[in-house]
Amino acid sequence: MTRPPKSAIDVVRLIAVGFCTCMLLTSCGQLLPGKAERRVRRQFVIEAEPLRFSIPHSERPYEYRVQVEEFSVSRFYERDQIVFRLSPEEVRFDPDNVWGVRPSDMITDAVEAYLKQAQLFTDIRQEFLDSSPDFTLTGSVAAIERFDSGDRWFVRLDVSMQLLNSQNTIVWQMDFDPVEEEVFDSDPVISVRALRELLRYNMERGIREIDRRVLLLKLQSEGRDISILLDNENGDAVADTIEGASTEEIPRSTKDYVVLPGTLITEGER
Repeated sequence: MTRPPKSAIDVVRLIAVGFCTCMLLTSCGQLLPGKAERRVRRQFVIEAEPLRFSIPHSERPYEYRVQVEEFSVSRFYERDQIVFRLSPEEVRFDPDNVWGVRPSDMITDAVEAYLKQAQLFTDIRQEFLDSSPDFTLTGSVAAIERFDSGDRWFVRLDVSMQLLNSQNTIVWQMDFDPVEEEVFDSDPVISVRALRELLRYNMERGIREIDRRVLLLKLQSEGRDISILLDNENGDAVADTIEGASTEEIPRSTKDYVVLPGTLITEGER
């Protein structure tokens, strides 16, 4: 029998030693108490919720092309990590709790989805390549964060929006109100749900305001009487034209919290 070269024998020995070492380390790791668990990175996203409200006396969809420009987000918040504010001067970034989408894209997509759900206009998109929009919706996010104050937690979503016509004149603008809610659970998923609720609540308000403003412009352009529209909230337009529209609004609550004016509380604390 031919003896293998010395180099080959050395290779076999090294492989055997390495295998035994791996087995030994694995066995020791199983015996040692307090083995560290692998940390899981959680990703969150804010998306549009289904709208369940109607706008009485609306004439939508209005035959306009509307471009939703990407919302500008303060550089401090345009990051993957969710911002946890400890004080006006101190913040914390948790690498295990992050946004699944950039905040600018996330908020822009959600706003566009809300406008499409409401069927405010016949053509709503983020880009017009072959034509020019009749209106452009712009927006900015001044804050999207959670504030940790000892054993109390607040979320803040500070957004402003404006609608401009083709002459770049502002025809409507709005600042979110409220911009802050208190949550009674430190789990970040509860905070994200509260931020999503703030967005939905303010978008419903904004959609109603945009509808009334655009309806006024429509009546003026058609030479129709606008006196009643100026004197009351609903105006003299026809009833809601959206088939199947409901007057029921989504309550500002979930299984995790119930929203009272300015406050989120858990079911157990009612």
